[in-house]
Amino acid sequence: MADSVVSFLLENLTQLLTKESKLLLGVKDQVRSLKNELSLINLFLQKTEGKRQDELVKEVVSQIRDVAYEAEDVIDTFIMTVTEHRRRRSKLRKLIHSCERAITFHEVASKIESIKIINKEINDNRSKYGIEIAESSGGDAEAEEILHRRRKRVEEDQVVGFAHDAEVLVKELMEGSLQRNVVSIIGMGGLGKTTLARKIYNNNDVKNYFDFRGWVYVSQKYRIRELLLEILNGLSPPPRVMLRAELKEKLLQGLYATYSSNNDKLKGTLTEDLKRFKEMNDEEFRKAWFEFLEGVQDHNDLKNSLSNFVQDFYSENGVKLQDMTEDELKSVLLESLEDKKYLLVMDDIWNIEVWNEVSIAFPNNSNRSRILITTRIKEVSLHASSVNNSVPPIPPYELPLLEEDKSWELFSKKVFWEGTCPPELETLGRQLVKSCHGLPLAIVVLGGLLACKEKTHRIWSKYIGHVNSYLTDNRSRCIDILALSYNHLPRHLKPCFLYFGIYPEDFEIPVRQLIRLWIAEGFIWQSGNRNIEDVAEDYLEDLIDRSLIQVAKKRLDGGVKTCRIHDLLRDLCISESSEEKFLEVHSNVNLSPIGKSRRISIHYGNNPYISSGPCKPSNSRSIIGFGGVVELESPPDNCYLECICKSNKLVRVVELSNMGVCCLIPKGIEKLVLLSYFSLASGELIPDSMCNLWNLETLDMRNSTARTKCNLWNLETLDMRNSTVRTKCLPKGIWKLQRLRHLYLDGPTSLPRTKKNTAALPNLQVLTGIAINEDTESHFAKARFPNLRKLGLYSSRWVESGILSSLRPLCHLQTLKIYHLHEISSSPTSILLTLTKITLVESALVDLALVDSAFMGVLGSLPKLRILKVIGRAAVDYEFVSNVLNCDERSFQQLEVFKMASLNFFEWKLGQGAMPNLQRLVIERTSCMLPDELWCLSALRDVEVLHPGPVLAKRLRQLQMRDGCKLHVYPPLDRESRSFTSQSTFGSEASTVADEGWM
Repeated sequence: MADSVVSFLLENLTQLLTKESKLLLGVKDQVRSLKNELSLINLFLQKTEGKRQDELVKEVVSQIRDVAYEAEDVIDTFIMTVTEHRRRRSKLRKLIHSCERAITFHEVASKIESIKIINKEINDNRSKYGIEIAESSGGDAEAEEILHRRRKRVEEDQVVGFAHDAEVLVKELMEGSLQRNVVSIIGMGGLGKTTLARKIYNNNDVKNYFDFRGWVYVSQKYRIRELLLEILNGLSPPPRVMLRAELKEKLLQGLYATYSSNNDKLKGTLTEDLKRFKEMNDEEFRKAWFEFLEGVQDHNDLKNSLSNFVQDFYSENGVKLQDMTEDELKSVLLESLEDKKYLLVMDDIWNIEVWNEVSIAFPNNSNRSRILITTRIKEVSLHASSVNNSVPPIPPYELPLLEEDKSWELFSKKVFWEGTCPPELETLGRQLVKSCHGLPLAIVVLGGLLACKEKTHRIWSKYIGHVNSYLTDNRSRCIDILALSYNHLPRHLKPCFLYFGIYPEDFEIPVRQLIRLWIAEGFIWQSGNRNIEDVAEDYLEDLIDRSLIQVAKKRLDGGVKTCRIHDLLRDLCISESSEEKFLEVHSNVNLSPIGKSRRISIHYGNNPYISSGPCKPSNSRSIIGFGGVVELESPPDNCYLECICKSNKLVRVVELSNMGVCCLIPKGIEKLVLLSYFSLASGELIPDSMCNLWNLETLDMRNSTARTKCNLWNLETLDMRNSTVRTKCLPKGIWKLQRLRHLYLDGPTSLPRTKKNTAALPNLQVLTGIAINEDTESHFAKARFPNLRKLGLYSSRWVESGILSSLRPLCHLQTLKIYHLHEISSSPTSILLTLTKITLVESALVDLALVDSAFMGVLGSLPKLRILKVIGRAAVDYEFVSNVLNCDERSFQQLEVFKMASLNFFEWKLGQGAMPNLQRLVIERTSCMLPDELWCLSALRDVEVLHPGPVLAKRLRQLQMRDGCKLHVYPPLDRESRSFTSQSTFGSEASTVADEGWM
């Protein structure tokens, strides 16, 4: 990824030159010169984006990447050395430091000059070998055609599992508005979008319904002219020639002269008709001329004379289709389709520009004409559907992956044709098919491989566990088809997509963690004053809309909570990343990385012990670990973290929280001076040594399965008699981490006192796990965290809390989560008015004994509150609950999502005008009488009830839902009920009440 390497290095150098110039004293001019060189390189990379099929260009880009890596190493090593020297305090050490610094200056200046010489050689070779940037080439077109033929062979091989999809889409094509409308099929590459579209196109009902049907394959390398010609040539009969407007006058003059010279005259004159013809376009003139000749009776000589003149004139002066301009072709197509009920299929559209270009040639003739498009990109579908504002757009049809039985059916047809699978191979075969995860392209290619092999248990067994390897070894089979989506990505999304290769197969990826990693890696480009996390979320949404990433779970507010990537796309990430030295995936337990990749992802499996072996030096910038949850038989050690500290001194990202084991943090962590992201399930508090990491932006020390096991080795941290965790305290040096943006802690953790009134963390945006006490309230009141957006607090029943009042200086705070809140002021001014999301966990204010009306009144008065989650203790016997939940009139005016879990009240009263914007309601393990006013809320779209009590379940059985509002109940009610969903809908949701946390 030469692009991302150079871009990141440029940004890094710019920051150093402007904000950290003291670190560069002695080499500032050389660094500025290097930055200028890289800027020129960056321009070359921008111009060659998407045009690197040529091997010479590929080689130049590869050399640029290696030079950029070397430059990055030189600068980072220099910064690390200078930082270490600054820590030396004795006079002798300072003297040694001065000598070493002078030597370092000379070395850095020399290395930068060497890099500039290498860069000059690369530029000279570009000129020497004629490496120029071409807009397109015959080779590109030929490669595109070969890939298209290969794609047709695999995508249209078999039609299985599309009966329901075809039925839905045929109905959308043949019913609905009289106006022209767009129906779209979207999904990842290899899903069978083209196959489904072809099935619909050839449907007999569709054939009989439309006067004309046309099909064009668009692709990434489309040419508007060729698309128009392909449609026009499909017309029967196709338009042959047209007359340009400037020749119309000459034609009419010739007609008049021919008429005047003929002795056979019509009653009246031709003058009026000629005036009428003059105002017509070419298509209108032809129709009118034909009607005129038909009306000529008993004047055969005149009729033949005029007809022959027009035919001869068109033969001599008319323009054939292949000679027309694009605008003329559009005009001819528009005129040709004007009176027809037509269906046009535009297969494999990649951008909105092609639609904007050709759609003006598709008349909106109120004949129920339709355009069917297939695309991998949701934005294209939405754009095409929304252009005609007079017609409600038809939502894109998202083609799902095949279910297990349909996958097996497709595989069997490919392998055995008309035969059936022998019983002794079926279990093995189904296991192989399962590895394809329902992707038709993968199933067809796998079936094609096995169709040519001996059908025995011995042969098929070789494929178990290696299906993806067989599918990706030969790129011509299917990986190139999937790679089209990657190649089409804009440069800022390519590293974000490749980064998915760090995760293991079938891993459910936490989106918040992914976004923090992207930011730490330097992939996210700042956009004006927007929050960088919001920009990163847009990047992810773009990848989802391009059908490269799948949504696994959504948050209550509709955002993506977790996501997945198909195994074949993951393999594509890994293969592309390996070639680009972007990342490597290791499956062994040796933490010392081998190779030159900038990022190392280590998948430990279920190894209970992790040995690092010899600590060999590495220039890797990221270490990410994954592993299974294991039972530890001895206290954890920190040998492998020590190895990282010794051998990976230039590392910026260390993500080990997913390993499933715990470890201690060595003092040597302070040597990782470039570290900006650190996440670990640790059995101890943050050590003082970490407070020397001046570049640290994200520090995540939250609980995990491993963390829980770690704590058992230090029983002083637990009070097993009353099940309360004792408050810990952050080190005093935490105030030195001026770049810190995210601090995630296991609560309750106390903030350290400081004598400096100016002490603050100005860039901190997320802070969780903080104990509520006098020190905490004092820090908040003194605005030590002025840019905080998300805050997580732990209260205690023995603390008199004024915490909410102390939060008022946090003018950017949007999200607040509090555990065990026991009191609150009844004044609305006691709570921050900027809050958009509040989560209360096990609060006494909603306990069995009391549902505090004042408390609900304060929450209901917040002007920006959009999401409210209230989670109580374990539910009690519903028969003994008699509390009332009151929502005052016109309260919660902006609330969109309300979740209640494990609450103990019997009745919910909703005042007039309350919650007018409520869209989603989730009720879990809470038995209450839902108010009748709830079902009158016009904005309400989704009600989910998980594990309802007997009173609520009885009420739900009698409920009739209005149109536009869906009710989901888990476990499903009895069959007589009309309001239930299958278990699969809530299988995961039912067990995750408060697991959204602060990801």
